Amino acid sequence: MHSYGGIVLHDVINNAFAHKAIEKGADGLIAVAAGAGGHAGTLSPFALIREIRSWFDGPLLLSGAIAHGRSVLAAQAVGADFAYVGSAFLSTREANVADGYRQMIVDSGAGDIVYSNLFTGVHGNYLRGSIEAAGLDPDNLPTSDPSAMSFGTGGDDAKAWRDIWGSGQGIGVIETTTTARELVDRLRAEYLTARDELTARWAAEPVA
Repeated sequence: MHSYGGIVLHDVINNAFAHKAIEKGADGLIAVAAGAGGHAGTLSPFALIREIRSWFDGPLLLSGAIAHGRSVLAAQAVGADFAYVGSAFLSTREANVADGYRQMIVDSGAGDIVYSNLFTGVHGNYLRGSIEAAGLDPDNLPTSDPSAMSFGTGGDDAKAWRDIWGSGQGIGVIETTTTARELVDRLRAEYLTARDELTARWAAEPVA
């Protein structure tokens, strides 16, 4: 990556992993907080970002339930340089996902996300509807042995869990399928509105 001017941004779910990533040569960090899709952590973004920022001043992204422009602004306010948006884009027409997956993102909300380590051996967030469609009870999933961790694309397990779909908790604001461009335009408009509202509020009520 560095040979052609690229940078390495490493996913981390806690401060200890953040230290390890930088020690191993990562240029920046993606703080994967509670509520993120896929292999998410359990820490509040407020706690995670502040712990990392206490010693790291490089590129820092925040991931976790970000699907609205106000959330992008909040990520910057808490100390991140960028917001990392994932699940919202699964609802777009360009997303290379099954149509059922795309529609389930639109139809679901935060309460439809299940946190489990059954499917890969690592805890992650998944759509309740996809778990139910696989014939499993989302409220009574067994716990997997961490030694069963597998991220491969082959084998029986991969086939069995192929239609277990990951998602973050922020999808409640996704109300329809759009193009990626339309989603970006919405995020931008929401971000600017939130920023302007806060600016006006601070001007009217200066902090003592």
